[in-house]
Amino acid sequence: MKEYKIPQPQPMFIFNGTELSDLDKQIKDIEKDFRVKEVDLTFKEERLIFSRIMSSRDAYQFVKEVIFEGVEIQEHFVLLYMNHSNKVIGYYRHTKGTINSTQVDIEMIVAVGLKILAKGVILSHNHPSGNTEPSPQDKELTKKIKTAFKYFDIVVLDHIIATRNDYYSFMDNGDLSLSGASGKETSKVEKEIREEILNQLKKVTRANSPYVWERIQTKAGYAKIEEQIICRVVNQHLVPAAIIPMLETENNLE
Repeated sequence: MKEYKIPQPQPMFIFNGTELSDLDKQIKDIEKDFRVKEVDLTFKEERLIFSRIMSSRDAYQFVKEVIFEGVEIQEHFVLLYMNHSNKVIGYYRHTKGTINSTQVDIEMIVAVGLKILAKGVILSHNHPSGNTEPSPQDKELTKKIKTAFKYFDIVVLDHIIATRNDYYSFMDNGDLSLSGASGKETSKVEKEIREEILNQLKKVTRANSPYVWERIQTKAGYAKIEEQIICRVVNQHLVPAAIIPMLETENNLE
């Protein structure tokens, strides 16, 4: 009876000790290229007492404590990450730049948001010049960041441009780079939203909402209030009827 015999492969190369060591090193180098790196975050507790961020004023007060610690000679880009209840999970000092610019790594700031399971984020940076108006570059960057976070269902609630004494809120000013509206054509959904806003603003009186009522008496004021409401409808998924009292309350707190 014959035995089963599996042909044994003959060695084609013979390595000495040095060559084998080099081969092992090459294999390890190759393995490095295929390893997936994990983002590791370190949390540092600080005495900043903010339970919830509900308005641009809240965000500005928070940002002031984070950015303006010393002499303000550089731009800082800071992000506030929040959960679904608008409670601050943490903030991230992303970059520190020059007197009039700073770099932003969009992939990195999105990765941080995913790592800590954020549901909302507020962008912020300062202008050492004291001018709160956003530059075209600020608006373009905001668009890109908003689009990147949107893929992961993280809402960009606002972008605050801060100085020591004042601030600019993309949300409050109905900035198109945050709301996402563009072009001259108005979509069916946007038209319906504007009609609902009009219906709700018709119910506003000097007695029940003096601030909003006063603003909507002029064409420019109405447009500003309308854009603020649209931004919150889009970013916070609220109905106009709920937003109007919020605008009134926030103004009374200032």
